[in-house]
Amino acid sequence: MMESLNWRAASRATRLQAISPTLMPMPPQFGAPTRHRTSLGAMRAHLLPRTVKRNRDRWSSAANLVKMPPPATSDLSIVNPRQWLLAGNPRLAELITATIGDRWLTHLEDLQQLVPIAEDPQFQAQWQAVKLINKQVLAAELWRSQGIEIDVDSLFDLHLAPIDCHHRQLLNILHIINLCDRLKQQPVNDILPRTLIFSEPEPASITADTEEVADERQSILALIKSLAQVVAADPDLRRKIQVVYVPAAAGLTNQLYAAADAIEQIATAAWEDIDLNTQLATINGVVSIGSLGKTNYWLQQEVGEDNCFRFGLAIPEIALFKEYGYAPDNYYKYYPQIRRAIDALLVGYVTPTEPDLGRTIVDLLLGADAAMVMADYIFYAACQAQVSQTYAQAAVWTRMSISNVAGVR
Repeated sequence: MMESLNWRAASRATRLQAISPTLMPMPPQFGAPTRHRTSLGAMRAHLLPRTVKRNRDRWSSAANLVKMPPPATSDLSIVNPRQWLLAGNPRLAELITATIGDRWLTHLEDLQQLVPIAEDPQFQAQWQAVKLINKQVLAAELWRSQGIEIDVDSLFDLHLAPIDCHHRQLLNILHIINLCDRLKQQPVNDILPRTLIFSEPEPASITADTEEVADERQSILALIKSLAQVVAADPDLRRKIQVVYVPAAAGLTNQLYAAADAIEQIATAAWEDIDLNTQLATINGVVSIGSLGKTNYWLQQEVGEDNCFRFGLAIPEIALFKEYGYAPDNYYKYYPQIRRAIDALLVGYVTPTEPDLGRTIVDLLLGADAAMVMADYIFYAACQAQVSQTYAQAAVWTRMSISNVAGVR
């Protein structure tokens, strides 16, 4: 169906001709990896106002974090993480109890006793065995309920969030399209096998949508399902990539958290309330891939920055981008990775039965793009490369998983 995404030159030229009159000077990518820049990078180094550059120097160039204090009070105190673990992941709860005793059931701080043994090979092997069993249980349930067969030896990457522009399933999807492109160009490409799982919270926890948000949700959901079908139908792709949608009505939330290796917490960075699902993932030992919002900053303070992955624009940077002008079309022009993924949507490769759907998604991305998907994509792709490299080191990843559980307060 696709020899390579390179063959879309005609469509690309048409699209660029349409948008070229509106292109604005490309703002510099704060901290973007230089290996992703094109030769045009030098042309835009001076385009942001001096005040932006001066403020930029006050933020951490290494982690790009907003320096905000952890919450003094939190609704997290009203929940009971130990009950989540006992009910949703009993195998892991049993392993913890067998290792450090059962006092952690009433004194959660006792989970810190896991830290000294997080690198013990024998304990890591037991931890990995529990994760594998949880993956097998989820795989069996998906096969029974949906007829979907998934690779339990792959990285289980969970994106469990309301499907909308703010939670940026589209950021995840663009990366999946780029992975597919790499495999189609070079079928022997050494890409880490991944199972990308999309799901939503229970319906009762989702607020009523406006008509516009409901339309966006339906478009993104249709795109996820279409992408899953395209990948499953292509032998070059399905050996390394699997895309699965698990509806909230399936009632598999506990199994998803127990089986997941990583979780996408990639909503646009904002001063949102602390998300309780973040702690639910952490108590299950799921490693977070997160943007630089308040929730993920709080989590990093809890588990340590070495035990999670962070990427993208911080809250002040997003504000400055919007203040001085944000033109998502520029990212299509300057970054080949983004251009190839957008072109795949434009020509209907991802949506062969609904060609108009791809164009609808492109309009969301290259229009206002209030969620800043285009601006964060290069950061996100670099972060995902780091995730793959780390997961390939089983001992390192397992230590991170154990440390996440130990960090729960």
